[in-house]
Parts: sequence; C-alpha cells; structure tokens
Amino acid sequence: GDLMLNVNKTLGDYSIGANVGASLSRTHYRQQGYQGGLKAPSNIFTPNAIDYSQVTNDNRPIYAETRHNINSMFANVELGWRSMLYLTITGRNDWDSALAGTSHESFFYPSVGLSAVISQMAKMPEWINYLKVRGSWASVGTAIPTNLSSGARYEYDPTSGKYTTVTYKFPDEFFPERTNSWEAGVTARFFNNALTFDLTLYQSNTKKQLVTAPYQVDGYTEAYVQTGNIRNRGIELSIGYNKTWGDFTWNPTFTFSANQNKIIKLFGSDVDDSKNLISKGGLEGLSTILREGGTMGDLYSYVDFARDAEGNILIQDGKPVKQTVSGNPRFLGSVLPKANIGLSNEFSWKGINLGFLITARLGGIVLSQTQAMLDSYGVSKASAVARDNGGVPVNLGTMTAENYYSVVGGTNPIWSEYMYSGTNVRLQEAHVSYTLPRSLVGKLGVTLGLTASNLFMIYNKAPFDPESTASTGTYYQGLDYFMQPSLRSLGFSVKVNF
Repeated sequence: GDLMLNVNKTLGDYSIGANVGASLSRTHYRQQGYQGGLKAPSNIFTPNAIDYSQVTNDNRPIYAETRHNINSMFANVELGWRSMLYLTITGRNDWDSALAGTSHESFFYPSVGLSAVISQMAKMPEWINYLKVRGSWASVGTAIPTNLSSGARYEYDPTSGKYTTVTYKFPDEFFPERTNSWEAGVTARFFNNALTFDLTLYQSNTKKQLVTAPYQVDGYTEAYVQTGNIRNRGIELSIGYNKTWGDFTWNPTFTFSANQNKIIKLFGSDVDDSKNLISKGGLEGLSTILREGGTMGDLYSYVDFARDAEGNILIQDGKPVKQTVSGNPRFLGSVLPKANIGLSNEFSWKGINLGFLITARLGGIVLSQTQAMLDSYGVSKASAVARDNGGVPVNLGTMTAENYYSVVGGTNPIWSEYMYSGTNVRLQEAHVSYTLPRSLVGKLGVTLGLTASNLFMIYNKAPFDPESTASTGTYYQGLDYFMQPSLRSLGFSVKVNF
C-alpha cells in the first residue's frame, strides 16, 4: 500500500511541487509439492525402455516458504523559477527484511537534478529555437535476494536421503547494492524546430553487487561475494529532422548509443583473493571470467590447438591435437557491443504513410556451439564445402573434413574456431498505411495498415542472429546452443475513428 501527500504552489516567479509519502510491501511465497527420481511403471503394457538400474527411490515432499517485507518513506521537491530553471531533490529510505539481522537493514538513497532552458534565459540566434541543459546525480540502493542474510541454507542429498547444509560460504555481513550515477545532457531545436538534437553523457558505479565465486576452503565450494566497483559510462545521441513541402513530409531520425563497461575493483577490502578473478557460467570449455580491468562479458576458452614452438598445429593420426589449458585460458573477447545505431525514416503524402527502421549492432563477439555440433556430425555447410574442396587447410597441408571437424567441433570444441563478430545490420521494422479520403467514408476516419518487424539481415557474419539469446542470465549472453531461430512478424490493421 502507498500513502502520498502532494503540494503544488506558485508564488510569483517561483513554483514548488512536492510530495511526501510512505509505502508498505508484503510478499509471501509458499510452495508445496512432491519430487523425486523415476519410478518403475506398475503395468506390463508400458514399453520396456527403462533402465531399472538407474531407477531412484529418493521421492520426497518439498516445502518452501519466503516472506519479504519492505517499508519505505520517500519525498521529493521540485523548485522552479520562471519556467526556465528547475531544481529537483529526492530522497527515499527503505527498511528491507532481506537485510534483517545486519546493520544495513535501513538504507537511504538520494538524488538531485538541475535543468535550465537557456533559450529563455538569454538571447539566442534566430536559428536556435530551443536550448536546454540538464545534469543530475543519483544514488540507488538495492537489497540482496531474500533468505540469504540468515546464512542458514539446506539442500537435499539423494545419497544419504537427508537435508544437509549447503557448501556456500557467507560473508560476515551483507550490504545493500549501491549504484551512484551522474548524467549530463543537452536538448536543442534549430531552424524553426525542423532539426532536433539530444545528447546525454552518463556514468554509473555499482558497488556491493552480489555474485558467487569458487571457494575451495574448509569444505566450501562457493562463496557469496559483493564486488568492489563496476563502472558503466557512455553516450546517447539522437538527431531528428522534420520538414514539410506542400503535401509531402519527411521525418528521419538517427540514434547512436555506446556503453563502456569496466571492472574497476573486483573485490572489496573485506575479501582477500590473490587471483583477483571470478569464473562464472558458460559452456563446456568456455567461461565468463571477471577480472579487474576487464568487462562483465569477457569470454575465455580452456580448449585450444596444441602447437609446436613455431606455432604450427600438432597432428597425430591425421587429426589435429586438442589440449585443455586450465591455468591460463585464452581470452576470446567480450560479448558486449561497442555501440548501437538506429536510422528511421517516416514519409507521408496525401494520406499515404511509409516508414522503416534500420538498426545496427557494432562489435562484440558471439559463439555458436550449434555450429560446432553440426560440424562434428558432418551435416553443416562448412563440412560440406570442406569435403567438396578436398579437405581443410592445416599448417601447410590439407586434412580431411572428418578428421578435422571430429576434433575441432562437438560438445567441447575449440572455441576460437566458432567465434564470430556480433556486428549486424538489419531492416528492423517497416510499415505502410493509407487513410481513406473523406469522400469515400464520410465522417469516419479509416486507416488501413501493413506492418512488419525483423524483416531481413543486411549484414551478418554469424551463423545465427547475434541479438538472440539462449538465456536471460547475465553470463550466457552471446552464446548459441540450438536456440530457436529469430522470428519475422507481419501484421495488418484497420483503424476506424468515429
């Protein structure tokens, strides 16, 4: 529930808008069920396709319950002067049960912003119709997931048939995640408002972000760690044009955004780790590794060709030799793009409206285990081309497609051979519509339209859609493992206004 009091007042050249309030949130989750291993069928009509030696009898009831309470108080005030200068200050304090038992159950996060319409404060050239600058700073707090601060966690062991304490090491104390950010920007309109311009620069630093890290000490396997400092900084740019010549209107818009992610400090002062890295999720022989100076999307391969002192691939029994490198994995690149670009165009003429959007992702790498599996079975385009060409060039010779791809591909491939640029350009959207003239429909307003999205790729080197993802998890971006293909959609609409 929420309770809020609002105040809006104008005093001469000054205006004030303020609100103060409180919020209560109560979440109660309960799960009851029964789970366990496969049981042998009790009737003789079931096909005998069950390996009875693998049948387990660890069937058991399950029960889970979570309660999460958040009490909040908040306030904000906006002071204005002559509708051209604004100062905004906000503050919020949360009491979160996820941090119960710690000294950080209560945490406060403020923000402040200032904006000024320069075109109203000073005389501008005639070609500048509007000019506004803005800047803000904010601190945002987020609690940890529920049921962690107690440190008591259990999991079922099917071997013993009992619930045992999990092998996670908990820190001495949990902290709320904290993101401090600043933003500065300018908005402008030129040439009788035909040309629009918007530029934003930003930076955010996130501290105490919760992750798990391998921890092979005192019987533990993993430890909860709250990271030191993850920085994101970037730019967002939008340029638009809107011009009419008689019955014809053209409205193009160009957008550009770029974000630089960097791990400034991986661990806080409360954690001592000489390796200063965390290995996260991935696929077999492939992992996202977090290191200071790197990004949250850096991929490393533990599998590579074995080579001699001159860099030639070692060959044994007519096949390349593959080796596992555990101590010094090979850096492949980051899945994070360097930039994103969009270009939209809207045209209208006498009731006909036509528009399209082209988008581009620039940079970043993607990897495909689907391609590796197809290669290993000899059913891919690459393996077919290799057979037609008489083999695959290796060192100064040629190797049969079967001998090469049976080693390079598969479930544990040499990942550098299945790494592709994530850069792609596509026709993202297109639409056309026609508004019937009044002479045909009278007082009604009738518009017929066709729309389409994700029509086709203009440029793409990867064997799959780099924008698709097999998982919503942070550390599984850019990885293709028999994902569903991306979809193209078509639509038809009829709009009637009375």
